[in-house]
Amino acid sequence: MRTFICCCSLALLFSACIQERQTIPAEVIGLAPIYASDDWQHIEILAPQSIDNLGKIYYKAPFIYATERGRGIHIFDNSNPAQPKNEAFLQIAGNSDLAIRNQILYANNVNDLVAIDISDLSDLKIVERLANVYQVTGSDFPEGYLGYFECVDPNLGQVVGWYETTLREPECWRE
Repeated sequence: MRTFICCCSLALLFSACIQERQTIPAEVIGLAPIYASDDWQHIEILAPQSIDNLGKIYYKAPFIYATERGRGIHIFDNSNPAQPKNEAFLQIAGNSDLAIRNQILYANNVNDLVAIDISDLSDLKIVERLANVYQVTGSDFPEGYLGYFECVDPNLGQVVGWYETTLREPECWRE
């Protein structure tokens, strides 16, 4: 038992020795902030977009709804499961989650909860907006994250989330 305690003590001692960073890598995987612009409450349906930062997936026949972390929801027609068709992108700033009941899609929009009538994808309507349901506290760094991240630019708006991406010569990190 004494040997075990000594080994653990030595491991803690050596793991606490963190060297000062000598160089910044040219390219590294890290986190980048997601900003909410001044018009973050504006929700609109757009042409299909590529998926860059896939979040949660929800199925409501015949559609698949897939969140794009911080940006909105991809909508796929899954009538033919062998070939799902990318139909549209529902742009919702700060979005990370969704639920659907009947023909109403519920989603977070920065710190609001919105209810959207999706019975006609070509004519979406916001049925209700509950303001300040979620506590969104922008941060200059990703909470609980150790590693490289893109430095926050306050001129781009409030930080509503973070996503993993390739960073080039990042100037910010936490150890």
